[in-house]
Amino acid sequence: MKKVCSTHQFRNEQVEMLYQRYFLKMNQSNMTNLITLLLMICVVMLVISLTDFAMPRKLATNSTEVHATQYDKLLVLVCTSACCIAIYGILLNVVSRPAMNEVYLIIISYFILVTFVILEICISYYFDDKRPLLGSSFTLATTYLTYALMPNRLKDALLSGFILAVADLLLLVYVGTMSGIADVTSCFIILLCGNIAGVCTHYPREVAQRKAFLETRQCIEARLKIQRENQQQERLLLSVLPRHVAMEMKADIAGQPKQEQFHKIYIQKHENVSILFADICGFTTLSDQCTAEELVRILNELFARFDRLAAEHHCLRIKLLGDCYYCVSGLPEARPDHAHCTVEMGLDMIDAIALVREVMNVNVNMRVGIHTGRVHCGVLGLRKWQFDVWSNDVTLANYMESGGIPGRVHITKETLSCLGNDYVVEPGNGGERNSYLKDHNIDTYLIVAPSYRGDTSIPYHNHPMNGNIAKEMRIMGHGSQHGHSSKLGFGESTEREKNPEDEVNEYLMKAIDARSIDRLRIEHCRTLLLNFRDPVKEAKYLLEKDRMLTMYFYCSTFCFITVLLVQLVIFNRHDPALFYSTPIIFLLVLIPLLVYMNNIKKRRGFSTLFFVSRTIHKNRNVAQIFCFVMAACIYGLVMFRAYLMLLVMVSMIACAVYQILISLLKAIILLGGMAGFLAAYFIYIKNVDSIICLYRSSEHTFTHQYMNIVVLGGFVTALIIHGQQTEATYRLDFVWKLQATEEKEDMEHLEAYNRKLLANILPVHVAEHFLNSDKNNDELYHEQCDCVCIMFATIPNFSEFYVELESNNEGVECLRLLNEIIADFDELLSEEQFKYIEKIKSTGSTYMAASGLTQNTCDMHDYKHVTAMADYALRLKELLEEVNEHSFNHFRIRIGINVGPVVAGVIGARKPQYDIWGNAVNVASRMDSTGIPDKIQITKEVNQILHAKGYPTKCRGTINVKGKGSMETFFLEGPVKNRPNITLNPLASSFDDKSEEPMRTTLGTISEKN
Repeated sequence: MKKVCSTHQFRNEQVEMLYQRYFLKMNQSNMTNLITLLLMICVVMLVISLTDFAMPRKLATNSTEVHATQYDKLLVLVCTSACCIAIYGILLNVVSRPAMNEVYLIIISYFILVTFVILEICISYYFDDKRPLLGSSFTLATTYLTYALMPNRLKDALLSGFILAVADLLLLVYVGTMSGIADVTSCFIILLCGNIAGVCTHYPREVAQRKAFLETRQCIEARLKIQRENQQQERLLLSVLPRHVAMEMKADIAGQPKQEQFHKIYIQKHENVSILFADICGFTTLSDQCTAEELVRILNELFARFDRLAAEHHCLRIKLLGDCYYCVSGLPEARPDHAHCTVEMGLDMIDAIALVREVMNVNVNMRVGIHTGRVHCGVLGLRKWQFDVWSNDVTLANYMESGGIPGRVHITKETLSCLGNDYVVEPGNGGERNSYLKDHNIDTYLIVAPSYRGDTSIPYHNHPMNGNIAKEMRIMGHGSQHGHSSKLGFGESTEREKNPEDEVNEYLMKAIDARSIDRLRIEHCRTLLLNFRDPVKEAKYLLEKDRMLTMYFYCSTFCFITVLLVQLVIFNRHDPALFYSTPIIFLLVLIPLLVYMNNIKKRRGFSTLFFVSRTIHKNRNVAQIFCFVMAACIYGLVMFRAYLMLLVMVSMIACAVYQILISLLKAIILLGGMAGFLAAYFIYIKNVDSIICLYRSSEHTFTHQYMNIVVLGGFVTALIIHGQQTEATYRLDFVWKLQATEEKEDMEHLEAYNRKLLANILPVHVAEHFLNSDKNNDELYHEQCDCVCIMFATIPNFSEFYVELESNNEGVECLRLLNEIIADFDELLSEEQFKYIEKIKSTGSTYMAASGLTQNTCDMHDYKHVTAMADYALRLKELLEEVNEHSFNHFRIRIGINVGPVVAGVIGARKPQYDIWGNAVNVASRMDSTGIPDKIQITKEVNQILHAKGYPTKCRGTINVKGKGSMETFFLEGPVKNRPNITLNPLASSFDDKSEEPMRTTLGTISEKN
């Protein structure tokens, strides 16, 4: 009881305020309906009283004094009704205003309570000797409506109910001349029942409303949380892939999978673009002077500056290839000044590296090559997507960089034609430095860097507006809209990050203000029945469990006990009617027990009863049938004439308390009860009352005859309105919660798509690090991996296969076949035996993978990650043979494998790219580039592991490896034949020896530079 009577309030004041605001319109509507109903009742009372004045007296009184007293009482009733009409009219005008708030509603409810007390006193005073229980009927009605339709707190409603009950009992004792102990006792029991029923109506309603509000808020909170995560994921996603590619991929992931002969290829063709390749000259010297971690940090900062410059100059960075940076201007959206953009980008890159040269005191420079033409852009494969471009023009741009001069921008004739006369150039003579340029007779030029590159004569408008910022600051990335470095492309917000709690509350407040109860009802519910227009939604609602169902049956049981007690107090105990009511009493005891059984532990022998109990709780239709039977049974117990109206009202309350009942069924029960009362009244009770009035020498006026009908009619109308409002509110709360849940589920699906895309861009553990970390945005992500197996696999003769002809869609069909090959390689990684392997990237026809990058995938005991890589390399050879068989080609694969320590990390602030660096990576690349087609070349360390595991290997001998000198290498001949059961530790000494060797990080591992 203490829990029920305690004040319901959220601890968070702002949440409580939002809750009150959430139900303000409903409370305002309830108050408007209640005041309108009270106004109509008072008008009817006034009309009846005035009619009584005008009617001639059919029964003369025996005394003039009695007649005068009766006239005075009638005058008091008329004046009170008129005053209440005026008060209710004013209150109705106030409560209908749109600027209403919770405080005003509570104040108005106090005014209404005062009028209740006044009307109660007036009615009791008028009917003191003729119908003393009519005042109790009015009190019972107003008491229950105080709980049901007023926006009071439960404590306030209890206090109001107590005051009304005490006032009625005092009036019954001191004003009612015909009231005995039985009458007072019966009225006490009935009014107690009215208050308890009111509590059982108010408490479940408020609990249900608060729970619905909280669940809705939690759904919104979860939705906003997922939305923030999705925004973070999308920023990361869009920092790696252009929007049009990312959105197309996401749509394909979200859509139904299609059975197609080939994997979908995400490639678009773009004409009139300029491609820039830039390589750091002297990078080897720089790497000798610092550790791998320091080198990664330097590259990260340098490439971050390049990314900011690319954004400023409208260039799209494509990829980082070790110490090589290349970007394109003119895609995904075409630009007429694409050549100007790339030239300005190249000049700024040269200026940026000059600052590094001065600070580090190392002879480093940038060699920049630019060509203008056509590209195919997109992604290949199924995993670790990286946006890339392909075409003969891209190849030419790459050779333009190779044949360039450090510190100069090297351009082709096609680029120069797009520049017009905006730049001073001089002959480039690229053919003297590069055989490809010489063989293809490419005319090249070198840009002469202007002394002042901000000349307005150049039609280039990409400089930041705050042009007074020093050039050094601009090329370092400051002073532009992209000037803030951030963790994986997450720029610092110009606004202060909102507190998630405040964001939820703000969102909820806007949603509440935009919420229209009438609009929602029209949109989702039918007018009369209130059932949902959508049958699926209706089915979901009917399966919604009402947690307060047990309390409803408890309350109706108490109403049944009240009816029984009152009739036992009044009835003759030997009356045969008590015998006839025994089956009804049995049903009224059985039904609540069935409902309660759901709350106790299941026992053997009662499985059927427990099944029925669970069904009542789980299915609203079944529950409503039992509610109907319960209410009808209580009606059937009402047999005593003098208390007919009071007991009928108690029965109506027993029906009204079932908030699970649909409003139409509830209205039928209530109107049926009123019809039964009217039939009994006009057939029997009215005539008996007339005789009683004659016996008491009192005047049976028009007012006396019809006032009870007015009170009961008003009460029934109020209960029907309450039923409609309650069901509408429950249904609309369900709709809002359903919408919030659906939005949350949609966001969860979107999150799943984003995470799936992210898993194809970054390794899962790396993506989780950035998405879940609250670390400094500028903090570099890197980790030392002690034993990683690295594989490079190249199809060296694919370049001969790739030609751009009209018959093959300018080379797209060649790329489609390459996509199939890479996709087949990627699909292999889904097999359980290759769970240790992580694809790093693919560039052109070269595929790079590594195993043992995490603690879970690095097996230092049995070296399973190394044997998995060996098996994977062998499977790649088999796959390519199958491709050759089906495509009638003769592709050959060249594979190199090494094992050793590496540094794994992410570089590029605005466009993050995961990669691994270290001497072991460099050697693995050399194993590929110095290998033989259709052979798998491995180092001595890998051979020690595989040979001990039973793999057949063959010594190739000593070969000369660029940067390493002479190395003894081996060929992996095939899969393991007889796997020996031995414990390995062959690399301990090898790794220990190499740990003292300075780790040179050669990042240009995929594309070898001449």
